Amino acid sequence: MHEKLVAMGRLQQIVETLRGPNGCPWDKVQTLSTMSRYLLEESCEVQDAIDDARSMPTPAVCEELGDTLVNLLLAAQISEDAGGFNIADIARNASAKLVRRHPHVFANTRVDGVDEVLSNWNAIKAMEKLGHSATGALESPTSRPSRLDGMPRSLPPLERALDLGKKASKAGFDWPSAEGALEKVAEELGEVREKLARSQESPPRESKNGLEEELGDLLFAVVNVCRKTNVRPEQALRGAIRKFCARFRQIEARIPSLETASLETMEKAWQASKGSPEGKGLPEIGLKNAAAAEGSVS
Repeated sequence: MHEKLVAMGRLQQIVETLRGPNGCPWDKVQTLSTMSRYLLEESCEVQDAIDDARSMPTPAVCEELGDTLVNLLLAAQISEDAGGFNIADIARNASAKLVRRHPHVFANTRVDGVDEVLSNWNAIKAMEKLGHSATGALESPTSRPSRLDGMPRSLPPLERALDLGKKASKAGFDWPSAEGALEKVAEELGEVREKLARSQESPPRESKNGLEEELGDLLFAVVNVCRKTNVRPEQALRGAIRKFCARFRQIEARIPSLETASLETMEKAWQASKGSPEGKGLPEIGLKNAAAAEGSVS
């Protein structure tokens, strides 16, 4: 423990120096607003490193977590410089919250498995929010509380859609099975097709807005199928993107002058890439179908 405290103290001193009178001009002009963006970017880089390492604790994961920690300490130092909270306040609040939300560890509460732990956690969290509201410490963006409250608005949309579906499901607003959610996908896909068919009759801006809404409904419906089948949509989409990039690189390797190649030539290379180790299991979108779909939107 002593070694960890020494290392954290050293890093904190470095951050203070960077923000000090003789520090770095870049660090000295940062604000909490700019740091929010950098914290998000660094968190995404952590996720990339974890994915690349297949969840193993590699040096790359260690480095990206370090970058995130630096940004966290810098944000805390910016607040302290402005007379606000500091890293000690953050640590104390986090410690108190962890103890409060783990009564099965730090108190006498008994639990039977992970589900009961999560149930207690959510109940305690709900009580905390009621307490904050009563004291005015927490301002809600809406005047009326909802069962959908409690998620960051800046959460990636697929993850937020997944969590919203889970919250609605807990209230009983859900399909009994994945088949019902899949039928909703078919319904929304039909509405997208209808909107595309009518797009030529509407003004460009109105057509785009209507199509955007229908595609949004379709994406939300697909997320619900993922939820009903215990698939994380973000992870599924990242996998599809990774596989698409691998297949596209196979096409580039086979056809160096890709921009001047015919669609038929690219389609053959696309199909051939399926048999390569990098291309196996790749999305069956097909270049001809993709080109046809692109043409119908324009």
